[in-house]
Amino acid sequence: MLERIENLANLSVARGCGFAMIAIATTMIGLSFDPHQCLDTGAILSLVTALVLIIKANRAYHVPYEATELWLMLRTGERPSAAIAQQMVARALRAAYHRFALYFAYGAAGLLILDLAVSLLS
Repeated sequence: MLERIENLANLSVARGCGFAMIAIATTMIGLSFDPHQCLDTGAILSLVTALVLIIKANRAYHVPYEATELWLMLRTGERPSAAIAQQMVARALRAAYHRFALYFAYGAAGLLILDLAVSLLS
């Protein structure tokens, strides 16, 4: 049961992060006429996304488990009892938020390094 909750937490957070990545990529494509601005904007937006994910991770224990997408994704028979559901759901979501925040931070670092290389070559 715990593994299923962790997998669904990753799926739920990944879906939201995918939409954020689409928005960031669209903005970067719109700014592609200026590579420096494009890469800087992508890095800043990625860092903002990482910050939002860290804030959501820190608030995971305060969000009622019934109000999460993860809870809705669980079938009725898979749902843990109310006594432990808050702990299990919050812990799984918190770990997923931190994981994806780290991915966005790595992406931002990569964009900043690429921006440095582009500015050195120009």
